[in-house]
Amino acid sequence: MTKQDEARPDHADGRSPRYLLVSRIGRKSLHQRWLQGPRAFDVFLSAYDTALPPVSGSGVRFEHRPGYKVAGYDGFLREHRDLWRRYDYICLFDEDLDADTETLNRMFALCEKYRLKIAQPALTWDSHFTYAGLLRQPAFVLRHVNYIEMMCPVFRKDALEAIAPLYGLGYESGIDLIWCNLVYEQPTDFAVLDSTPVRHTEPVGNNKAANGFIAGRLYEDDISAVLTRFGLPWLSCTPYIGISPSGDQTHSRLAFLRAALPLAIVPPRHPPLAKRVRMVLDHLRHIIFRPARNIRVDMPLSSQTEERSAPPSSSSDL
Repeated sequence: MTKQDEARPDHADGRSPRYLLVSRIGRKSLHQRWLQGPRAFDVFLSAYDTALPPVSGSGVRFEHRPGYKVAGYDGFLREHRDLWRRYDYICLFDEDLDADTETLNRMFALCEKYRLKIAQPALTWDSHFTYAGLLRQPAFVLRHVNYIEMMCPVFRKDALEAIAPLYGLGYESGIDLIWCNLVYEQPTDFAVLDSTPVRHTEPVGNNKAANGFIAGRLYEDDISAVLTRFGLPWLSCTPYIGISPSGDQTHSRLAFLRAALPLAIVPPRHPPLAKRVRMVLDHLRHIIFRPARNIRVDMPLSSQTEERSAPPSSSSDL
């Protein structure tokens, strides 16, 4: 691909957005919702389903790239480095997330306002979820936390450059337990954005077979392997600082506990009641007994230099 090919997509109004949303998509993708209305961001759709018809539009790129989710992102990051490095923030957004354009515009704007290294939108209370600490807490605009999950991370460009080799290690789960620790400097580096929630519409793990978790391979296998590789424990997802709508900041674990309590009584749509209660109680317990922390680690030299392979793409410059 030439440098001309890697230019930003053209917009009808001639503007050049500083934000890029990238998604690995198939036939059930909700990407049409993200494209409606005025956008402050460009979109790159990477279809793992090679039968999916190309998507076009102002500020939209499309490619066919078969393969797993993480391996596909690795191929995108390597092959389109000249493209994504032109943006200030890059979001890797799961296809089953329901969000309107205005919410995504505000998500990117918050990341820039607070100069966040890695962030994510909170999940609505009717979402399928893994970590109760990433469900929306209306008492806050955002919470500076120690962990950002793989579902919808928003990376500042320099942070993405630093953690990009993680995508080429061959793991389809667990690399999100590493990336904050690779770039951690201070408690305000990361945040879950409570004021821009999105809805996760599919059960967690619903696409696991398509991502290589077959023949006895489990998510936990990849998680254990990647934590061992970096010498890290599995850190709980807990907040350092909360910022209220009025701009006030709190470090109080009591305030965090109060803000999280409603999670235990909201309508338990997903997952089943007993599991949801257990996950929420785990989060409340972690707030009390496990204050937020990150452990700074470096990328092993072998991880930076080892050969990585991912299926090549077939791109459309639209």
